Amino acid sequence: MPLSRLSKNIIYNFFGQGLLLVLGFIAVRYIFKQLGEDALGIIYFTLTINAVLCAVLEMGICSTIIREVAAHFDNQLGYVRDLIRSFSSFYWIAYVLLAAVIYFGAPILIDKWITLKTIDAGMATQVLRIMGISSLLALPRSLYASLFRGLQRMEFNNIIDVASSALQQLGIIVILAFGGGLLAVAYWFVISFGIGILSYILAARRFFPWKAFVPGYCPVVVARNLRYSFGAMSISLLSMIHMQSDKIIMSKLLPLSLFGFYGFAYSAVSKTTLLTSAVAQAAFPSFSSIFKTGDRDNMMSQYRKLHDLICFGAVPFFGVIPFVALPVFGFVFNPDIARMLLVPITFLALGFYMNGTLNVPYVFSLAAGKPEVSAKSNFLALFIVLPATGLLIYFFGLSGAGFSWVLYNLFSYLYAVPIICSECLLLPVREWYTHISKIFVVTTLTYGIGWIFVEFMGSYSIVSLVLAYTGATIVFLVCAYFMISKELRETLFEYLKFIKIKFPILNK
Repeated sequence: MPLSRLSKNIIYNFFGQGLLLVLGFIAVRYIFKQLGEDALGIIYFTLTINAVLCAVLEMGICSTIIREVAAHFDNQLGYVRDLIRSFSSFYWIAYVLLAAVIYFGAPILIDKWITLKTIDAGMATQVLRIMGISSLLALPRSLYASLFRGLQRMEFNNIIDVASSALQQLGIIVILAFGGGLLAVAYWFVISFGIGILSYILAARRFFPWKAFVPGYCPVVVARNLRYSFGAMSISLLSMIHMQSDKIIMSKLLPLSLFGFYGFAYSAVSKTTLLTSAVAQAAFPSFSSIFKTGDRDNMMSQYRKLHDLICFGAVPFFGVIPFVALPVFGFVFNPDIARMLLVPITFLALGFYMNGTLNVPYVFSLAAGKPEVSAKSNFLALFIVLPATGLLIYFFGLSGAGFSWVLYNLFSYLYAVPIICSECLLLPVREWYTHISKIFVVTTLTYGIGWIFVEFMGSYSIVSLVLAYTGATIVFLVCAYFMISKELRETLFEYLKFIKIKFPILNK
């Protein structure tokens, strides 16, 4: 059987994000070794600030674009064109406003918020302005990227993202190899971000007329999508606050150098969501398209397959993190910093896995037109999780920051999941909790025993780490085979048959 569009998109996203994970390690080592801790810190501080600002004015447009393009591209192209024009106007206006905020606010942030050790305030301000304004292009770029997700043609997203990231990393390495400094690196970010957004526009031109990329305004289109966009905006904004709050608070309470180490660790661990993100990004337009037809049985069958694919398939990706943390971060930084990051990284891995298990229920609720469920959950978490995050960082430093991400997802388990189960999935919430609990028990036993083996050996050598992780993963996958849903097991067997037919050499 040929691969479905959903399967192709999952594969494109998986390998594309996997390459981005590898590329992310390359330039950081050079920056740390040649420019120092503060240079690394100011780069990640700038990217964090921009992520928060972009979320503030994202306005739920990306989710709306994906949903509407998936549902209406084939039969209402004029409407889709007006949708792109109207929302691109919002994004480019937002870009100009945020650029002004960064330009005039940079000196205040440098003077009043962060603690510098090795670079002066003037240089830090200049770098923050250059990198901040250029990286804000991520805001309109996300709109054009959403077009391909809505079309379910995610090979374009991944080719462009991997190519632009590779170009950015290579440029940084070349600049530093020839003796360039922090300013030269900052200006290279300007060029690479510009190339990225231009690539998206040119690629999107294959599916949409040039007129679709000229900013405009259609009040009918805006009114039609206002309610849904507002709900999606609330989710995007509040989720970003929770995802970045640990780093924002840390940048005030801890030295900038520690912020840089944690920021890179957070970024590296977040990239291991390659399976959960790949599935979620592919599932949203697929669910939206099916929901329009009213075929609930098909939606639920797809939900069970994709949810199990994430819940079981993601475990080896997150389980490997504690086993590779010491050698990988020891190589990028040094062994002392790697040991300091081990506990925070382990908490981050657990938090991102928990977040991944929520991805498919979350996109299901979006496709069903219920963004307010997650929006309300995130709003309430502001009053519970956010204060706890500050206390955790104040008393426990980096480890407290990592654990705050676990706490946030635990709150979502307790509040959002019951509502999504009852209002969207129409499943008993006990069934959802029981399923997840079994996975956590098996994961804890297998990988926990693997880590006990490493401790028993008294050596953190690569050989002992590889043996422990490999053994734990084999045992987990055997257990998972008997626990996954019938739909996923049948689909895996079908694809295995397809591979054998496609590559007959494997039968020999």
